[in-house]
Amino acid sequence: MTVLAQGRTVDGERWALVRYTGPGDDIVVVEVCSWDGHPFWGTGCGLAEPPLPAPSVVTVGSDEAGPAVVLLQVRPDVRAAVLRLSDGTREDLVLHPLPGRADRIAVLVHPRHLDVHRIELYGADAALVG
Repeated sequence: MTVLAQGRTVDGERWALVRYTGPGDDIVVVEVCSWDGHPFWGTGCGLAEPPLPAPSVVTVGSDEAGPAVVLLQVRPDVRAAVLRLSDGTREDLVLHPLPGRADRIAVLVHPRHLDVHRIELYGADAALVG
């Protein structure tokens, strides 16, 4: 188990992006808990090997009480990932390295009442890729 990233939402929930590797497995999971330590659901999935030809959403979702989660697995040629939410918010995501792999993973934990309206992925030349 390797913690790739962790943080807090605007509402104070804590989250951790965790990678589990083992024989035949390469899985990323986002674990979320409330500000007072109550665990919400966790979500995750196996990473595509090799990375899919187009940038891909790995998983999205939420439970009935906690925030929503978006996980992206992006190719090595992607230099920036931007999500636009239903309230007009622009979220510039951090692309976290995956040790032993060229692709990267990004996560957004956001209020569940908001929808993701657009995912934009940019290459080194600042042009949209995909």
